[in-house]
Amino acid sequence: MDKRPASHWRGTQGNKGAGRPRDAYRILAAVTLSGVIFAIDSLTSLRSAVAVLYVVVIVLAADVGKRSSIIIASAGCAALTIGSYAYVHGLDGEDQALLRFLFSLAANAVITVLLLRRRSDLQMVEAQARLLEVTSDAIFVRDAEGRIIFWNTGAETLFGWPAEEALGLKAEEILDVTFPASRSKAEAELDERGQWEGECRIRARDGRHVDVSTRWFAEQGLRDYSRVVLEASVDITARKASEAALKASETRYRTIFETLAVAILEHDFSAVKADLTALRQQGIGNLRRYLAEHPEFVRAAREKVRITDVNPAAAKMVGATSKSEFFERLDDFLSDDNRSFANCLIALDEGQPFYQAEAVVRSLDGGTVPVIVLLTFPRGEEGFDRVLGSIVDISERLRFQEALDASRSELENASRAAMIGEISASIAHEVNQPLAAIMTFVQAAQRWLNREDPDLDEAKFALNEAVNATEHASAVVRRVRMLLGKAKSQDSEVAFDDVINDAVRAKESELSDNDVAVKLDLKTDGIQINGDRILLQQAFMNIIVNAIQAMEATPADRRSLTISASADGSALCVRFSDSGPGLSEGTSAEGLFKAFQTTKPNGMGLGLAMCRSIATAHNGKISIGNRDDGPGAVIELRLPHTQTRSAEAGPDAGKQ
Repeated sequence: MDKRPASHWRGTQGNKGAGRPRDAYRILAAVTLSGVIFAIDSLTSLRSAVAVLYVVVIVLAADVGKRSSIIIASAGCAALTIGSYAYVHGLDGEDQALLRFLFSLAANAVITVLLLRRRSDLQMVEAQARLLEVTSDAIFVRDAEGRIIFWNTGAETLFGWPAEEALGLKAEEILDVTFPASRSKAEAELDERGQWEGECRIRARDGRHVDVSTRWFAEQGLRDYSRVVLEASVDITARKASEAALKASETRYRTIFETLAVAILEHDFSAVKADLTALRQQGIGNLRRYLAEHPEFVRAAREKVRITDVNPAAAKMVGATSKSEFFERLDDFLSDDNRSFANCLIALDEGQPFYQAEAVVRSLDGGTVPVIVLLTFPRGEEGFDRVLGSIVDISERLRFQEALDASRSELENASRAAMIGEISASIAHEVNQPLAAIMTFVQAAQRWLNREDPDLDEAKFALNEAVNATEHASAVVRRVRMLLGKAKSQDSEVAFDDVINDAVRAKESELSDNDVAVKLDLKTDGIQINGDRILLQQAFMNIIVNAIQAMEATPADRRSLTISASADGSALCVRFSDSGPGLSEGTSAEGLFKAFQTTKPNGMGLGLAMCRSIATAHNGKISIGNRDDGPGAVIELRLPHTQTRSAEAGPDAGKQ
């Protein structure tokens, strides 16, 4: 088997690689043969056209493969023919000799022309063979017996077999091919039509499977072969994978489209997009004004939008039993309101990715359905023939909103009816403490006056404190009414240290009577709070009273209340930590801040509710929970503040 990897041909075709020794032998034979013919023609008395044999010399020269060899050999043989005629006959040759001479020259010329033409044909074939080498397609040629006689570089790359190993073998020996039907049917079609094509799967040498698009062509009369078949294959593995992925994606999209509970419509906006582009080309710069001045354009645009596809949810929404019953045009589907569609045209013209609006659409029974519409527009200038729109029926939502509004109205009426009682209870709760203080100071004044030697100074002091408590009660009533009503509180810049110290001082006797030890840890020297001093003081007093009541069951030597405060950014954090039992399991911390919610047998459930209202009025927050460092509860109050601490104040300033 003669393998020629340089040209990937097997056999005698393209015999460039035969080697220079063989060409030298041909040249030597041609020269020797030409000398013998010249000697016979010149030195013998044969009366025949011996010079015709020079065509053999020319043929031998043509086998060398060069055009110049043919021309040189032909010219040399012609010269030998002329020289032999001149030597034998001179200028007075017989007519028959002259005819033989002319016949020999004519034969020389004819064979030269034929060989030169054959050489041109061979050059064209070789050029075509080189093109087969440079193409990326896998191309090979097999003879009538199925043996491979040509194997290009593309075949080597795709199938993994080098030409040195593939040439001379049968294609089915090295390629495991899976045909659409079978190899026998492919061969039968090749015999009948002279060609066959189809998509096959081929297992390459390294075991990988390659999807190829293959075409077979049968040719007759190729040199050295009675019948050959050219097979050209293109790797379509990536294309098949892309097609499979695209098909899977289309299947997923179609499944979502058909099964989604939301109504989906597919529209053709291509004609509308073309009209908008034409307006821009006409110099229309302000489309909003143009649409407002030309409502007929909006109506015409609506009529041009076709509904190309809908899902079952959309058909069900309008009362259709199948897609074929759905509206064919958007103009038939939408209500008569063109305002929302005009905005849709503006969004489409401005290149926005989507447009959303509330609209009213028609149903097949003549009714209307309120909906929310979301149209998704493609990017660029393509794809407007498939604009998807999602439509959500909001009929139930509107009915629920109407019912909710009615319920809210009834609740507001009930709240107004209960407000009077709540305000009365709140005022009674907040005034109870100042009234108790008044009673205490008045009784003290009576005791000082009823002594045998009345102490007028102490009596005056007690009465003055009673007057102060009375004014405080009046201020509390006013502030509570402001808090529960619509009036504004009397806000001002107040020093936090002063407010918390006043609250502790006001409850000092009650703390002492209940054996509660108070510890102040205030890192708030110079911090100002923008708020109502009376309300803030009342909130702190309520929290202190709650702590005292929470520690009633705690042994006297363990009752303590720690009040700590520090600045945290722009917020002031105040913590009231008691040593009571804390919140019991299952107690809702949020529920303790609701009005009339209390855990005390005689409590009204308004203290913490009022504290939350005061905190909210000051843009603050309040929370309650159990302590992390031991038994007891902690109430944390966060209020916005104005930081004005002096540079000289140390980190322990304000600590008492």
